[in-house]
Amino acid sequence: MEGKVILLVIIGTIGVMLMAFSVVFFVLLYRRKMLENQLKMREVENKHQQEMLNATLKSQEEERNRLGTELHDGVGAMLSSIKLNVQIAKRKDKVESLDSVLGHLDETITQVRSISHQMMPIILKKYGLKHAVKDLFEKISSEELTANIEHWDDPELNESDSLMLYRIVQELVNNSIKHSGASSIAFSIVKTKTEVSIEYSDDGSGYPPQILKNSDGMGLLNIKNRSQAIHAVSTFSNKEEGGAKVNLVIATPID
Repeated sequence: MEGKVILLVIIGTIGVMLMAFSVVFFVLLYRRKMLENQLKMREVENKHQQEMLNATLKSQEEERNRLGTELHDGVGAMLSSIKLNVQIAKRKDKVESLDSVLGHLDETITQVRSISHQMMPIILKKYGLKHAVKDLFEKISSEELTANIEHWDDPELNESDSLMLYRIVQELVNNSIKHSGASSIAFSIVKTKTEVSIEYSDDGSGYPPQILKNSDGMGLLNIKNRSQAIHAVSTFSNKEEGGAKVNLVIATPID
């Protein structure tokens, strides 16, 4: 009788332990499932945010192209027609006072062309990214500022990503000219089997510590957003010898 009691106690203890282990197992399994679901939800949210960002940037570029085309083909053509008519009127009536009008028209036509080319970089579409960056550097170069491409490996980007990278370079150049007081700009693209490394640097005053810490300046935010759109990781830093440096790294698949 005593043996049966002991056996029942042992069986009961084992049963309780099994139940306890089962509860613990199911709790752990439930928590694991919850964690997996949370991770999946975050992935979905991040993917959705990236898609929204890409759609916004694409929409902005489409609007820029539309406005650029209208300025170039519409307003530019009308101004050229007005200029031609003024020139004809001047020849017929010999009105010397029209010289100032023609001068203003020339200046307006030049500005319209410049704006339309900025909104719609024709050289990028016709000749590719390298020629577009080179043309940009040539336009900003002067006795006070030099801009050079130090190394160029073709990053082999599609048209949309090439445009994004070109806009990033424009933003960086704008920062160098407006805020840093730089006298030289250097740009390079180096491609390996695993990544494309893009580096931009100048010899200006560099980034203010607070801006560099939080990367919250408007220009830096634009660069970060466009970098994400081309799947690049962006880092901002100041050089020891002075000046700003920006690195973009795009991982490439291994063949």
